[in-house]
Amino acid sequence: DRVIPPLAAVLTVALERDRLTAEAVQTEGLRRSEAVKTAVLRAVSHDLRSPVTAMVAAGAAVRAPGVSEPERRELGTLVVDEGARLSKLIDDLLDLSRLEANAAASRPAECAVDELIDSALAAQPADVSFDVELVPGVPPIQSDFVQIERALANLLDNARRFSAGQPILIRADANEDWVTIRVVDHGPGIPPADTERIFEPFYRAAPAAGAPNPHPGSGLGLAIAKGFVEANGGQIAVESATIEGTSFSVRLPVAGRPIPA
Repeated sequence: DRVIPPLAAVLTVALERDRLTAEAVQTEGLRRSEAVKTAVLRAVSHDLRSPVTAMVAAGAAVRAPGVSEPERRELGTLVVDEGARLSKLIDDLLDLSRLEANAAASRPAECAVDELIDSALAAQPADVSFDVELVPGVPPIQSDFVQIERALANLLDNARRFSAGQPILIRADANEDWVTIRVVDHGPGIPPADTERIFEPFYRAAPAAGAPNPHPGSGLGLAIAKGFVEANGGQIAVESATIEGTSFSVRLPVAGRPIPA
């Protein structure tokens, strides 16, 4: 039999080991990919099923004999609220799919910061208190109005769920290149282990120790906010303390100036 030289034998073993390692990595990657897909499907199916189930149950109850007029109105309100929740989830999924496919092209134009904030506030419930502070002379930004309004609205939705009835602060200031908009709540804060992951799609941070567990939302709002802000040349960040609340900051380029490196 032919004897393989020592060097060739070493190379053969090394190549085979690399091949097996690559196959193992690929297999593990596929496993993780499937696990992610499964988690996403579970989250979506649960979030879709919940409002649909509530709407079907309310619709059936309305048709039941002996339902009083006040009960009928209450059930009608439930159907409208759950329908709005379902519609928002569908909008979130569409936004996320466009961002993931790099199909959410921005149409930047000069935008007044106060108008952006007013538009984002218009979608919030009337019983929530917001304090708006605009430093005098805040310049307009160069951004897609619809995308940034949606990003701010998502940040306000998030703050509202965790504010426990406390006022939410919206503050805007600027320097030569950037306008910074902050959304600050006085809720229980975000555990340190979660701050690095809260912008991931479908990730839901656990409430801080001893804090109430509000309706968790879809887990998409912050991911969409980050995607839209970055699509407009901006930056988004979070600072949180478990006893002092959470502050999200959005930095966007001043209109008429090049986007800073």
